Amino acid sequence: MLKRRMQYFHLSWLLILIGLFNMIDFFATQDLVVFGDHSEWNPLMSGLVGTPYFALYKLVLIPAGLLFLWFVRKSLVPKYIGWVRFACGLYALLMIYTWGVFYA
Repeated sequence: MLKRRMQYFHLSWLLILIGLFNMIDFFATQDLVVFGDHSEWNPLMSGLVGTPYFALYKLVLIPAGLLFLWFVRKSLVPKYIGWVRFACGLYALLMIYTWGVFYA
């Protein structure tokens, strides 16, 4: 019971971090791509950047997906916690790269 509770606590922090990184990524993309002179490297997102759908996707659909992951945590934690950790770590590296290259 205690082990599962700690896993849920860990999952909650990972999902919060992913949500924060997503929000930072939204504002960085707005600053660098929409209002700046840079281009979007992600071919899946390049068509959305600069449109209202980009804000809808990044600020509504992604947090809704994270909330969904929290609601299905009983089946998620045992199977996919490693992938959630990986995604969070990859997003953290992307944020460090963005900060170091474009804002430092």
